[in-house]
Amino acid sequence: MTVKREQVLTIILETLHELGEDIASDELMNADEATRLFGARSPLDSINLVNFIAEVEERISDDFGIEIVLANQNAMSMTHSPFRRVSSCTDYVLTLIEQQKS
Repeated sequence: MTVKREQVLTIILETLHELGEDIASDELMNADEATRLFGARSPLDSINLVNFIAEVEERISDDFGIEIVLANQNAMSMTHSPFRRVSSCTDYVLTLIEQQKS
């Protein structure tokens, strides 16, 4: 099964939308690829970021039967965090999925 970028992006945006409803954040409810996930200008605090990561991992597992760990040693040691923006997170998830398939 090939997982397309649009499918991963949809999972991420839906997760952010639901989290935005829970914490009353218009920015998350209207997230797009440029939305910040990490850093000073992010609408997510550290606990919400952890919840977001866990939910995305679970949805990838449920939808595609692929187990990935987003917050791994590799992610933490990268020069540019894969959690900086929705676009970089989407690309990172796709990379992890590809690694699991090979």
